[in-house]
Amino acid sequence: MTGRPMIMMLPFLTALLAIGFAISGRRGACIGLWVVTLLVFAAWCQYHMTGVLPISL
Repeated sequence: MTGRPMIMMLPFLTALLAIGFAISGRRGACIGLWVVTLLVFAAWCQYHMTGVLPISL
């Protein structure tokens, strides 16, 4: 359970790095990091949308 908060911060970290590369003019690195960010978001959404929701009604 200790690694989960860091994994949830990963797309925000990669997006921040992509913005930094965009500001510095490194277009290739920026586009690559945006692709990585989108893949992480897609994996994150797939994990949460297919998991069991433990709610007691």
